Amino acid sequence: MNILLIENDPSQTLQIKSILAKLDYNMMGVAKSYEEAVDLINLTSIDLILLDIGSIEDKTTLEKIDLLSPFRIPIILTPTYDIQELYDKVKKLDNVFYLVKPFHVNTLDSVISLLKRKMEIKTEFIRGGIRSEIIALKNILYIEVERTYSFIQTENRRYVFKKSLTLLKKQIPEGEFFQIHRSFLVNKKYIKRIDVERSMVEIEGGTVLPMSRRVKHLLISRGIKNVG
Repeated sequence: MNILLIENDPSQTLQIKSILAKLDYNMMGVAKSYEEAVDLINLTSIDLILLDIGSIEDKTTLEKIDLLSPFRIPIILTPTYDIQELYDKVKKLDNVFYLVKPFHVNTLDSVISLLKRKMEIKTEFIRGGIRSEIIALKNILYIEVERTYSFIQTENRRYVFKKSLTLLKKQIPEGEFFQIHRSFLVNKKYIKRIDVERSMVEIEGGTVLPMSRRVKHLLISRGIKNVG
């Protein structure tokens, strides 16, 4: 499981890093701001967010959750003390969990294990193609669009859909794929390398896809040169 930590306290960051290492979870990065968090979510495959209360500038906690909710990634809030009013609000949300610090390593592990089971039950598919095939999103390497046709590439097969990329994107949870070009949407789990200087993205299997100028300039403006 790939975990993103949003935390601006260095000592707390070290402590949580240590806990995640003991539990053998993969910490994909640490963000100190909402903008940094979104950059990491857009560029990497994130399964879970650990969100410290008060770590993203001056936005309220519920506003932070609201800004992250389009990505449909489960969030564990980690306040330093119990806030009953906040708990009463977030307990109604399906993808938000509440865990007061300091927490025991086994407590965090049990919450993450529960989330993993919920995520495994929720399988996402795309239906379509010439024979109305059902394709699991997790098996899609990338989607290529040409006019009104979309070509879905898995490891073993290439499917043809008579659908625009706009229509296909409505079936795909935000945050799982990265649109690197107006013609290409890439599954972030299969990205091996992003070379901003050469405007290219390499995915598993050695396939190299082009990056648009707009995406390149966006990454450069965020101080991102290469990933992987």
